[in-house]
Amino acid sequence: MGMGIGISAWNPDQGNLKRRQTGIACGVWFTSTGNAMPKLIKYQDAEGVIRTLGPIQVLSSERNCHCGIPAWEYRCSVVYGDQEYGSREYRFRLYYYPETCCWKLSWEE
Repeated sequence: MGMGIGISAWNPDQGNLKRRQTGIACGVWFTSTGNAMPKLIKYQDAEGVIRTLGPIQVLSSERNCHCGIPAWEYRCSVVYGDQEYGSREYRFRLYYYPETCCWKLSWEE
């Protein structure tokens, strides 16, 4: 049992988030219970081209707190490609920051 000022046993801070993040646009569907489910994303690649990925498969989601900033973390995957070049599965994480209402993308290595 932790006794102290500012210690939260229910929402522990996970420290600095070390993953590189990119700002994105995210299309979201809200369930009847108010849960957000990302369905597609738009991001700008290294060449400056705006790419669209979807439909997104949400593998898991959890609420985190990094350096006192609350965020929802979604582990996701999407299959992208065509018949000529073949398809490939991409895995990534989406972060939603409710205080600023912004979405961030972090690719899995």
